[in-house]
Amino acid sequence: MDNLTSILRDINKKFGDVASIGVKKESRSKFSLGSPGLDFCTYNSIPEGCFIEFSGAEGSGKTLLSFLVAADFIKKEKLKEEDTRRHILFVDAEGTADPEWAYTSTHYDMNDPDIKTYYIMPQGQSAEQIFDMVREFVSSGEIGLVIFDSLLAIAPQQTNTESFEKKDMGGLAKPLADFVKRCTGLFNKYRTTFIGINGSITNLSGYGNPETTAGGTYFKRACSLRIKVKKGAQFDEEGNELKSTAENPAGHIIETALLKSKFCRSDRKLGRCHLHYRKGIDILWDTIEVAINLGLIDDSVQGSFRLIDVDTGEILLDESGNEIKIRGRKNLKPYFESHPEMWRKMYDKIYEKISIKDDDSIKSFEELLGINMDSIIDDVDKED
Repeated sequence: MDNLTSILRDINKKFGDVASIGVKKESRSKFSLGSPGLDFCTYNSIPEGCFIEFSGAEGSGKTLLSFLVAADFIKKEKLKEEDTRRHILFVDAEGTADPEWAYTSTHYDMNDPDIKTYYIMPQGQSAEQIFDMVREFVSSGEIGLVIFDSLLAIAPQQTNTESFEKKDMGGLAKPLADFVKRCTGLFNKYRTTFIGINGSITNLSGYGNPETTAGGTYFKRACSLRIKVKKGAQFDEEGNELKSTAENPAGHIIETALLKSKFCRSDRKLGRCHLHYRKGIDILWDTIEVAINLGLIDDSVQGSFRLIDVDTGEILLDESGNEIKIRGRKNLKPYFESHPEMWRKMYDKIYEKISIKDDDSIKSFEELLGINMDSIIDDVDKED
């Protein structure tokens, strides 16, 4: 035993405090996806310092999810002492970042004066060169969040320098795997979170599922969280779902499928949020939907909604002692807009309930809504 203690002491002296006796639960900051409907499937427990993948088809909302994380990151960093605050690195490989839409949709201010966004827009550099840029920034210890939009838009040196007639082997898989191997320890040291946005592409090999993602399997294995994003049903100004053929919808539902999580149970596969095209993520509608599913709003009588006291679990009464009834789903949002204090209490209660990891009384969205997750998660995305 004395020999092991001596070895542990020597290792920590040589390499820093990397070894200990027993495992201590670290107190790390946690990210929010900004919406109760999205945080529901992750138990609101995404720790900093991990690799994350947001994948999906074009226009599904992958970048929007990264904006939500960035907005939450800025809010939490501003609560820290000024000399300990960290910043964001945004790699815009596609050259399409829109600061106005980022703020309108999620309140992510890419030009915040306190928590800065360092912006890289590659101009012909190879994947290896871009990853080197990222590593240099993270090595400073002052970057807390890296958003890479997107992995699909970069090419390795081998591809960059060869003729279009010559086919390369491995593509992005090797440099991305090298980046993860070299930087996992670095990101862990500084508790820097890496969000890799990955588009869906067609597998032309003729084997297996035709839908896949760029970068091979190593990056998938290295990610602690993988979420697939899909464009769901459209809705009107009152939140009613529309047919796909409807003209001029107010927005659409973003559906997320939890493919992998290393820090919570994966029994809640489905997340949902409402994206309004002019106003951005509609947190109020998301709160109402989750509240109904958790029983904080009673919808047992068709066409009528009764409010529940989140502290006592009793039906709320008005000043005259009558039950508060809201007739019609379209009137729920206006009611809470005029009673923001009630919305806030319900919002806080939702986050309290969804963060409990051993509450088996809470049913998943897919069970409540009768959704077959195979339509969102394909076999190619399922973990071995």
